[in-house]
Amino acid sequence: MAMMKKIIITMLLFFPAVPVFAQPDPLNAVESMVNSVLEILDNSSLSLAEKKAQVSGRAQRFLSIESMSQRTLGTYWSSATQEQRDHFTYLFTRILEETYLNRIDDYSGGTVRYLQQRVKDDRAIVDTLIIADELQLPVQYRMVYEQQSWRVFDIVIDGVSLIMNYRASYAEIIRSQGYNGLFRLMEERVTGMSTS
Repeated sequence: MAMMKKIIITMLLFFPAVPVFAQPDPLNAVESMVNSVLEILDNSSLSLAEKKAQVSGRAQRFLSIESMSQRTLGTYWSSATQEQRDHFTYLFTRILEETYLNRIDDYSGGTVRYLQQRVKDDRAIVDTLIIADELQLPVQYRMVYEQQSWRVFDIVIDGVSLIMNYRASYAEIIRSQGYNGLFRLMEERVTGMSTS
């Protein structure tokens, strides 16, 4: 019995250490992402166009674009051809990019509190709180571990999932107008956002 206890203790001490040290911390990944973006937004020497260009380049490194696209299409992803998947991913990336880039000018400062992380296998959830003036906004990052790093596949703002929001509206369009109808509307939105 004593020998068995020693074996169990040895296993508990050494085997869990491998994934813990092999994987970076998801909360640190979110903090790194947020800080790299805030560093640009707080730089008063940059023009709005320069801020947009730099934020775009940095933010995409932390996003799992393919996972976001697949989850947004949901069950329709499996019935789409590879060409349709690629085209959707391209358009969806452009829409996401234009959406957050067009809000940069509204940024007026604030702080971010990093509350907790929950990790299970290659999935993680990181809870944060954005504090600006009288506003306290809970923001949750849902992440997947891929390509040796934690990447965001969904953002839940005040209880509303970004991916689920898009999925509901896109599914309705696919049902009524098919993939071509969805792509046409997405292309129109991208054009409208980039010229506004």
